[in-house]
Amino acid sequence: MRHFFVSAHFLLIALGGFSQSTYVPYNKDYYWLLDRYEIKSNHLTQQFHSSFHSYQRQNIVSFINEIEKDTTIKFSVRDSFNLQFIKNDNWDSIDSFLIGNSKKPFLKHFYQKQNALFSHRDKDFDLLINPILYLSDGREFVNEKLNSNSVLLNTRGIEVRGMIGKKLGFYSMLTDNQAMFPTYVMDRIDSATAVPEEAYYKYLPGSHTKLYRHFFKSTGVDFFTARGYVTFDIIKKLITVQVGQDKNFLGNGYRSLLLSDFSSPYLFAKITTKVWKFNYTLLYAQLSANTSTTNYTIFPKKYLALHHLSMNVGKHLNIGLFESVVQDRGDINYYNPIIFYKAIVNQLGAKDKAIIGLDMKVNFARHFSIYGQFVINEFVFNAITAGNGFWANKQAGQIGFKYIDVLGIRNLDLQLETNIVRPYVYSARDSSITAYTNYNTPLAHPLGANFYEFLGIIRYQPSNRLNLISKAFYIIQGLDIKGQNWGANPLHSYVTRVREYGNYIGQGDLSHTIFLDFTATYMLKHNLFIELKQIIRNQNSASGQYNLNTTYTSAGLRWNIQPRLQEF
Repeated sequence: MRHFFVSAHFLLIALGGFSQSTYVPYNKDYYWLLDRYEIKSNHLTQQFHSSFHSYQRQNIVSFINEIEKDTTIKFSVRDSFNLQFIKNDNWDSIDSFLIGNSKKPFLKHFYQKQNALFSHRDKDFDLLINPILYLSDGREFVNEKLNSNSVLLNTRGIEVRGMIGKKLGFYSMLTDNQAMFPTYVMDRIDSATAVPEEAYYKYLPGSHTKLYRHFFKSTGVDFFTARGYVTFDIIKKLITVQVGQDKNFLGNGYRSLLLSDFSSPYLFAKITTKVWKFNYTLLYAQLSANTSTTNYTIFPKKYLALHHLSMNVGKHLNIGLFESVVQDRGDINYYNPIIFYKAIVNQLGAKDKAIIGLDMKVNFARHFSIYGQFVINEFVFNAITAGNGFWANKQAGQIGFKYIDVLGIRNLDLQLETNIVRPYVYSARDSSITAYTNYNTPLAHPLGANFYEFLGIIRYQPSNRLNLISKAFYIIQGLDIKGQNWGANPLHSYVTRVREYGNYIGQGDLSHTIFLDFTATYMLKHNLFIELKQIIRNQNSASGQYNLNTTYTSAGLRWNIQPRLQEF
């Protein structure tokens, strides 16, 4: 796999590139705006297919220009503010040099553009440099007792992006982070030996300064985040290549049962072909089979190959087909861009993990969108019709609903979603080696498997710069009991399953979780936010092993970085 990335990189550059731009980092709030305006337009845009995130900046700009010219769309004052915000954020993909200019640059050379500390643009080279800052502090009650430790996040870093010769786009983001997460998150870090969304970490305080020991009275975590890629076109506006270290998200829902951004960044090459009503994405990635906090440890590698074909059917319906395979050796047979992976697995006599699925969405009436996903790991028809709970029937499904401008109230939006995943769906024969995981965390849904999840989200924008978001999650999940594998954790081999038949969702230690989140965000200036957050999480299991009630309140400052969400 390593040789493939190197060879593909130099080969494709040798072929030459065309006009190119970077991608907007996946941010659920930012991308909700794009979903909102596509729904209001009453037709599917041809600029991007929303099932595969993230999107190129030049395509986002083309989409905004497209809908602004549509006189049939009714925009509120807040909508106009949002559209201008998106254009200001992507001025480097707009021909005009006037978009995104600051009214008062700082010391003439800084903040000439609203979204960049430093920027430069000429016919051959574009460059943007931004600081990254994410500071938050809060207090937590655990089982109704005040936690002596604060809930803290201290993130500092830098973001650089640009284009060379209008042909090669580049992006890099580096941050240094120290955190004391809520108790339920720290418990998960301890059990999985992994920080959600991140790679290598170490515990604090240890031998750090008195200042660290003052804030991190108990154990916090220290981790470094590094993402970066280059992107270019092989055929202008038709075939795009992205090579680097980052994450991807597949689906139109709040969650993904196919590929989410919950695991750590990974090395990948992505080739996207956009022709007529089709969007075809190939993704080849190198993953980590497991983790360790021990220094100088080389983690075992595994590899993901993924195909996704998306098609617009008429003005309102989009359908996507998906297949992926996880393997332990980077087999060249999976580099074939047009083939059925399960056939290759069978042909090789391999134990590789193959999954197929589909996704869909339909937008209608300028207010509504219905979307969903369906995943098949294994499917035994006779066992399904018999209703005997055969362990090898491993499927997952999602159905969701979006409603914008609810009851005619402008900028009040609603999202409802249900996710259902049977036991052992993402597990493999050889534990973590070919399981659908990366760096000890799920590649798809954060909960793993063996659960029902019901979620609702209300978003309201009462003024241009203020956003209020309320979220409610209700989770029913069967968890492991004293080492028994009941199918929730993808890191456990399905060979260790408890029984052949009688498997059902919720088996094991039946757990009920209610997760409530209220967040108020105010934008002081472009991409600089003040956040207030209140979270209540109550989890109770039949055995009492997983009982944990958490309430915490926090305030934070976020600059040029997406919110950190820990909704599980």
